[in-house]
Amino acid sequence: MADNTKQNKASVQHVFVIGSKSIGQYGGYETFVDKLTEQHQNDPAIKYHIACKANGDGFMDESKLDGVEIIKKNSDGSVAEFTYHNAHVFKIPCPNIGPAVAIYYDRAAMLYSINYCKENHIKHPIFYILTCRIGLFIDFLVKQIKAIGGMYYLNPDGDAQIISRKNIGLMASSSC
Repeated sequence: MADNTKQNKASVQHVFVIGSKSIGQYGGYETFVDKLTEQHQNDPAIKYHIACKANGDGFMDESKLDGVEIIKKNSDGSVAEFTYHNAHVFKIPCPNIGPAVAIYYDRAAMLYSINYCKENHIKHPIFYILTCRIGLFIDFLVKQIKAIGGMYYLNPDGDAQIISRKNIGLMASSSC
């Protein structure tokens, strides 16, 4: 039995989903993540890791979900990580910095995910970015993903906000 457990653990594909503020509580990406994890909750070959906001607009309130299992709490008693639909959900605390919080959140969620892979020896993870608000940081993060043997996918609907270095001058000179 132990050999099967080791083999099953090694054959699990870890998928990190970045860009959803919560699960099923805010908008389209959140509903997508809820349905995705629900549909695959009994698939032993996939383990989802979902980033959510710990505070601020659209934050994750796990008390509104059925079937949540708390994994880890912060020192103040708030929930830091939990399991829902067999997915590992982790909450990213965000500073109150206005619209820039979206960039902060996506970057912090990516860094958390990369470090989680390193700490847990996860080989060949997949990172699925729902909306790319990290623009100029993407090259830095992609290098780190590749360094751990991972791959990343950008939701085709989420790439409108990518800012390439080549287009910065053009964008700066454009008037809106």
